[in-house]
Amino acid sequence: MTGRGRPSYEPTEKNSRIVEMMAGWAIPEDRIAKVVGIDPKTLRKHHREQLDVGFARLEAQLAQNLLRIAQGHDRQALIATIFALKSRFGWVEAAPQNKDDDLGKKEARQSMAEQIASGHGSWGNRLKVRQPPKNLRQTN
Repeated sequence: MTGRGRPSYEPTEKNSRIVEMMAGWAIPEDRIAKVVGIDPKTLRKHHREQLDVGFARLEAQLAQNLLRIAQGHDRQALIATIFALKSRFGWVEAAPQNKDDDLGKKEARQSMAEQIASGHGSWGNRLKVRQPPKNLRQTN
């Protein structure tokens, strides 16, 4: 009986190094599989460890760079610090407390409608008709 279909894939040391290196460069798995010449499912089946190690090395390098930047004293340092605190430690920005939070839905809508009607709501300025500058007005 003759073998049908493709022969089964046997990982080589060379392919393992390629997979780990490309994963460490954040190249998507489907492209790594294309370079190695296998299906993405086969890649994950035979090279899971190399993918994980490559991704872990990339994450470590990025974290090291982020922490290096965060130790500075400029705007980029502040941004890097905020990002690290949010992504790694779950920090969130506190939303401003709204005085309508204590109201129910109907009461909040009524309050907003009254504010808008009086011209003091968040849409009040948009409802006012503004006159064009004097040099652009039509004279009849």
